[in-house]
Amino acid sequence: MISFPPKTLAAEARKLPVIFRGNGVVAVAKPAGTALDAHPWNPAGAATLCGCLREQIEGGKPAALALGLARPASVFPADTEISGVALLADRENAALEVWRNAVGSDVFRFRFVFLAKPEDVSLRDEFRCALPVAAHFTEPRALVSHKTGRKSETRFSFLEDFGKYQFWSAETTFPRLHQVRLHASECGLPIVGDELYGGIPAILNSELKRKKRLNKGEEKPLYLPICLHLARVDIPEGACGVPAANIEAPLPDGFSALLKKLRLGVF
Repeated sequence: MISFPPKTLAAEARKLPVIFRGNGVVAVAKPAGTALDAHPWNPAGAATLCGCLREQIEGGKPAALALGLARPASVFPADTEISGVALLADRENAALEVWRNAVGSDVFRFRFVFLAKPEDVSLRDEFRCALPVAAHFTEPRALVSHKTGRKSETRFSFLEDFGKYQFWSAETTFPRLHQVRLHASECGLPIVGDELYGGIPAILNSELKRKKRLNKGEEKPLYLPICLHLARVDIPEGACGVPAANIEAPLPDGFSALLKKLRLGVF
């Protein structure tokens, strides 16, 4: 577990579980809304997980030193707004290059899960989306471009039905930033809470009540972050000098609670 005092990584104190260690890399379960490393798309002035860790290492904090990383950096670009597995390696040795090269060689498999409000509620198939992904010229978001976009593929699989909402998985061997969010929206599966790519607002408690009541004041969403989570990273045998591994990050409590309410079917 890595601890961050209030007003460092976030306004409140944070404790992030370490979920994997091996051959120069450490995996943590990143909460939604936490920037992993420096990136132009980060909110202005946002603290980053790697930056805060480097400060703790320089300050000699035992828990940070125990990670064995002198200058932690992200192995692959992680979306600030979503939760899930985050891989960190050391800039001070060859580990970062080894792990980044492995990710770029499509030897890993990344499995996301998400809650969607589909345009067609009868959609149940497994399918793939191979639309090329490019960075927007002036805005912090991705777009489909057949001229400047890079090769990308996401495989979608239906998991569970909640009426007007559905639970899906999305797999890829190389997760470009915002790729799953963009592909899901383009395929008619806009993700709940992702107003940047689908315009689907977070779910309010009143939506799940049989007898809807007028609430006093503004109603809070059941789960405010985007309902997209990097649940697992699969590493094949021998990649980066480690045994085969399935690195898993549990769903955030709020996301799990929302799914539980949906399973009760109280619409």
